[in-house]
Amino acid sequence: MFTVKSNSEFIADIRALDPLLQNARISSIEIGRSDFSICYNFICDNAIDKALQEKILTEVEKITSPVFKQVKITVKKIATNVELINNEIFKYLNSKYPSISIFLKPTDVISSVVGNLVKYTLRLTKDGAEYVTKNGAINKLNEHLSTCFCSDFAGSTDIKEAEESVSLLSEEVYIGELQKIEHRTIKVKDVVVIDDENIGDIAVYIEDAVDGNVTICGKVTEITERETKNGKPFLIIHIDDTTGKTSGVYFSKKSTYHKIKEITEGECIIARGNIGEYNGRRSCTFEKINRCTFPSDFVKKEKYKKETPKNYKLIFPEPATTIKVKSVFDSDDNLPEELTSKTYVVFDLETTGLDVMNNGITEIGAVKIINGKITEQFTTLVKPDYKITEENVKITGITEEMVKDAPKISSVIPDFLKFIDGAILVAHNAEFDMKFIKRFAGAEEYAVKNSYIDSVEVARSQLPQLRRHDLQTVADYFGISFNHHRALSDVYATAEIFIELMKMKNK
Repeated sequence: MFTVKSNSEFIADIRALDPLLQNARISSIEIGRSDFSICYNFICDNAIDKALQEKILTEVEKITSPVFKQVKITVKKIATNVELINNEIFKYLNSKYPSISIFLKPTDVISSVVGNLVKYTLRLTKDGAEYVTKNGAINKLNEHLSTCFCSDFAGSTDIKEAEESVSLLSEEVYIGELQKIEHRTIKVKDVVVIDDENIGDIAVYIEDAVDGNVTICGKVTEITERETKNGKPFLIIHIDDTTGKTSGVYFSKKSTYHKIKEITEGECIIARGNIGEYNGRRSCTFEKINRCTFPSDFVKKEKYKKETPKNYKLIFPEPATTIKVKSVFDSDDNLPEELTSKTYVVFDLETTGLDVMNNGITEIGAVKIINGKITEQFTTLVKPDYKITEENVKITGITEEMVKDAPKISSVIPDFLKFIDGAILVAHNAEFDMKFIKRFAGAEEYAVKNSYIDSVEVARSQLPQLRRHDLQTVADYFGISFNHHRALSDVYATAEIFIELMKMKNK
């Protein structure tokens, strides 16, 4: 019989074997799938003789699952040497955070040893220090160093004078220099001047019109007349150019207002206007409008897509919190290879509504499944550019107050794409969630290339006896309780359901 222990409990037991092991720690665990072997690699600041190694091996065997036919250990003596530590810090930062090389030189890493604690300082420019802090690099570096040396680590930054001017960070530094901003355009026909002959016949895609002064075109889908508090009339015009939809406010002009009012649904306009924010919401004002004909042969041009970001910037993954998570020393013979040989990310979105083109995301929740176990979670509220209705609040519990200080989806998308990179996506009613993610990823010039699985379809195939296969019904079948209609809670339930369904599928 073996005992499941946390990593801290296990290390405490190892250190208790002998005073020479008081600073011992695990640097890595290697699993041999072909011969069902496991090897625990320890580091220690003292030389360990064969007799003590045998004691360590005996202790290790107690907590190792019997599924492993061979259990081995290695113990490597590691001296806490300042020069070695500085070299490892510089090497790690340049490997994991390439943009740090812009700010950091080997002589900018300064370390000192105080007992079992190593304090180090990174001398960086102000931009570089902010970048390191926002990316959580210090904490990750401390974790890495703790697996390389038998000491605890505490890092900090110190501001140095910039030797060169760099205004952008991370991979955008390089991409920005090589890639010029792309504006895809539509050439309309038969322009009839109403407001201004200088508008021309070239408009950018609504999909690309993010902010600032733009000229856009499209078929009118709705037009309504309103009045300001002072009784001044204005129009709200909704248009669609097949790449996206938007609406704009058009204020009256004595000379042309009546001509604009004559425009009906189905007709096409080309408009010059300004896109910005009003009370924290995306707002468009049409300043000049002409009639036109939308090209019948229009074919949407694919846009250049950015590479997946190399580092997290705003939203960082966290260790999974579900009680279903098991120790690295645990085993489960029932997990099929299809589940253990691939990485999955189960995700869920809360939105302001169901129409993907006219609604926004209010919350993202995701968990990663590696080797059949839930290992990490990614979660954040999102401030949408769309109103959260009372009906939506009743469903999700997410209010305007809750998201007022949350990041916009444009800031969240890069980190989410980093989290799902290389994984197969899983969602309950996946088509809905995928449409939202693809829309907002596309707006930031990213392509979502991940394959995905709809857990509803898997449930239908494995549980045909159920009359319904919504998340609540399937969760009830497996005895899984959760807070429905909050993204992270839904995700954990979906992940646990997915694992159970994959087991059933394998049987």
